[in-house]
Amino acid sequence: MSKVQFDFTNENFVVTGASSGMGKQIAVELAEAGAKVLAIARRENELSALHNQYPNIIPSMVDVCDYATMENVINNFVKQYGKLNGGIYAAGITGLTPLRSYDEKEVQQIIDISFIAGAKFMQITSKKKNSVDGASFVWFSSECARGVASGLFAYAGTKAACEVAARTFAKELASRKIRVNTVSPGWVKTNMTKNLGDTHNMEEIAKESLFGFGEAQDVSGMVLFLLSDRAKWITGTNISVAGGFGI
Repeated sequence: MSKVQFDFTNENFVVTGASSGMGKQIAVELAEAGAKVLAIARRENELSALHNQYPNIIPSMVDVCDYATMENVINNFVKQYGKLNGGIYAAGITGLTPLRSYDEKEVQQIIDISFIAGAKFMQITSKKKNSVDGASFVWFSSECARGVASGLFAYAGTKAACEVAARTFAKELASRKIRVNTVSPGWVKTNMTKNLGDTHNMEEIAKESLFGFGEAQDVSGMVLFLLSDRAKWITGTNISVAGGFGI
């Protein structure tokens, strides 16, 4: 049991990519801390299982690139439960995009899901009708934006773009004391990194981090901190949670 406890009772959050990995872990920890959580993802069974275990997690099977549906779902959640205290954009995909043979459609899909849909998410959730003044939003970047693995130019470049976008949004929303930050995980054991195991030597990659591979819960604590009022003076910042990656 962690000695650091958060209390988000009577607060509302929306989490994308909530059916697996770090998005799921954050949704669970927010629910355990008393929050009402709108969990957005594409895997219906996983979302239903979350709701069965945590009734204060409200599942919604939505593709984040379906902007109209995503906006409608968020609007309805706000109408029923109240304005958002924050949001987490954890949706994203990776894929090999080597220079000599990359697929432009795959590159565009990575950009669409990780970056463009993230900007739309921010536009929707940060509207005055949808979020309280002082709300906190967290985007997922990646340490790949700095210590790039070969063949991941689209993923790494997109994550770097997310950091720039978050800093820009932080300036635009500062008048309402809304905070926008990014976190950059290192190599964490998720389905996404598992899929890279067929093409990358994961044991060698793990050696790049002083503490080896991380778990989803190694990252979620920093996200909850950024959502809390203890981080009310932190905005426009990227925080590395990477187990000593690249040192």
